[in-house]
Order: sequence, then C-alpha cells, then structure tokens
Amino acid sequence: MIFEPNWASPPGDTISRLAAASNLSTHELAERIGCEEEVFFGVMEGRVRICDEIADALSDLLGASRQFWINRYDQFVSDKARIEEPKADVSFAKWAFDFPVKSLRELGWIPSGSRGEQLTNDILSFFGCQSISQWNERYSTGIGQVAFRTSFSYEEDEMATLAWLRAGELLSERLSLGKFSAKEFRNVLPSLKILCAYKRPEVFFPKLQAACAEHGIALVSSRAPKGCRASGATWTNHNGSPVILMSFRYLSEDHFWFTFFHEAAHVVLHGTDHISLEGVDPSPLASGQSEDEADMFAQEVLLPNALRQELSNRRPNRPFVRKVARQAGVTPGIVVGQMQKLGMLQPSQFNDLKRRYSWQSNTWLPKISQPRK
Repeated sequence: MIFEPNWASPPGDTISRLAAASNLSTHELAERIGCEEEVFFGVMEGRVRICDEIADALSDLLGASRQFWINRYDQFVSDKARIEEPKADVSFAKWAFDFPVKSLRELGWIPSGSRGEQLTNDILSFFGCQSISQWNERYSTGIGQVAFRTSFSYEEDEMATLAWLRAGELLSERLSLGKFSAKEFRNVLPSLKILCAYKRPEVFFPKLQAACAEHGIALVSSRAPKGCRASGATWTNHNGSPVILMSFRYLSEDHFWFTFFHEAAHVVLHGTDHISLEGVDPSPLASGQSEDEADMFAQEVLLPNALRQELSNRRPNRPFVRKVARQAGVTPGIVVGQMQKLGMLQPSQFNDLKRRYSWQSNTWLPKISQPRK
C-alpha cells in the first residue's frame, strides 16, 4: 500500500523546523537566501516554486540535498492536487483502511464488527470528528503535525502513530494540571527518579503522573497499535500545556525511564513537539543536536557522569552494578540499560537484573512480569 496523507504539507513545515533547529528566524533565513520576504513566504506556503537556486540556498543553510528541496515542493503540489479532486464514494470507505483497524478494535478504541461507512464513522468518532474533511483540517495541525513531520520507514506507521497520539490526547484531557514552568519542572525532574524503586507500573506511574501534573505537564500512557514504533512523544495541547505520552515499548524498566527523561528533556530544553521512533533516520527532518541533548539529559539524571566514569574504569560484575545503582538512586536494571547503551555491556549481558512488564487486559498500563522459575 502506498500511503497518501489526507492533507498537503507545504514546504514551510520542513523549513520552519530545520530553521528553528539552527536558531534561524524566517526573516534571517530570507535575508541569507537573498529573497524578498513576500517571495520567501510564498516558498514557505508552496505558492512559489522551489527552483534550483532556492533549493541550493536551502541546502546550504538547512541541510539536505538540492533534489530533496525540489522534491519537497513537487510532493506538496501533487498532494494538494490529489486532495482537491472530487472523491468517489468508495474513497469514504477506503479512508478507514489507512488505519490499523484490527489493532484499534483489539485495543477497544473502536467497536468490533463495523464495516464500510459505519467503520469510517467509528474511526471519525474516535478522533472527535464528524467528517473526513473536518478530520483533514484538524489533524493537519497539532498532534497531526507531530506525527507527519517525522520520517517514517514503513507506510502504515503514520496512521498507527496518529491513532496512538489520539489515545494519548483523550487521556490527557482527563487530567487537572497546575501552571507549567519549564524551569521548575527541570529542577524537580532529578527527584522523580526515586519512583523507579516501585516495581509495579500501577504504583509508580500514578505517582509520576501526579508529580508531572502538579507542574503543568500531562503524563499519560497507552499501548501502541500495530505499526506504531513510538517509545514516547511530546506536544503542546490547545491549552498550552505540555503532554508526554509513553508506550512502554520493549516493556523494560530501563527503556521506560530513559524514554521518560528523554521526552521530559524535550519539554524543558526545546519546547517543541517530538516523537521518539525506533529505526528512524534523523536527517533531514530531525535535529540530531536536540536528540543528543535529550539523550545526555536523561543519561545524566539516571547515571551521573562521575558514576559513568567509575563504571568505565572497572570490569563490570553484578555486585558492582548494584553498588553503583544505590549511589545513583536507581535500580540495577536501569544501570544495566545505561551500560548497554554506552557499550560497556553487550545487549545480552546482565538482563536478569532488569524488571520486565507485560500487557494484559489494561491497555493503558502494563503489569510487572513474574520472573521465570
């Protein structure tokens, strides 16, 4: 299946993101390219063609190749023409099958058994929309842009990921939030790692969620549907409050806690929408610098540099890992995860020290897995 989004994303979506990552304003970018601002905004909106000269300038200033920028404009024109064509009735039913329908039913997000027009209406209802045109309009912004600004490797990922984001959006609307302050949240983040001492997600997650809500952040969790490879995501809701959505991907404590602090870092350091996706090429649509900064932030919270140095100077064994974990204020499994990430341990080493989770009837939070006897 060739995925065809139901809206046309203008070149400005990509230009704005890469310019922000380079700390360039649109005014500065227009000046460096040598365009009048009116012409440059035409390029952003897709009204002005990206010619070879503009493509070369964008390549020099923002990265990617000349051909990438030419293709970016051509794709916008193609998508715009396609979505403006009259739709046959069959398209109404076909639209629903861009989503992972079976998985959405298994998760209880849409009713079982519906077909054709009713299936489309069920999916629209899940998204809080009454028509496909309303869905197109609503999800071309907000969390729709969170998903579609990300580079995907498989065609089904976009709609599966968008459905997962919608589940998080619905959950976040139930929370009562305090006033958000990036500075205050950043200051409190290191103290939250103490909650990793609790084994069970049904115990530690509500405590973590309450601490985030107190500082104005909506922390929610949902199992991801088939085709969605996201570990976590952040975005700003319509009230201006940050949302952090977790998927418990890989169902291990080290991955969960690293992802949480990684996403929290994007909230306090970058203030931009973001998705952590496995197997995604970070260029040209993602900022390697911001990802590295978020990784370093999470790493420093969980395992400060002094302890990382101590680990690198010793041959690892389980008693030493447990000692370092006590000093860091985290679990041995989290230390093992960090050591594996840093190449101090092989991916197969010391995994018995990690706590594992499993999905059961609750699709919002997994359960602790019982160790094998």
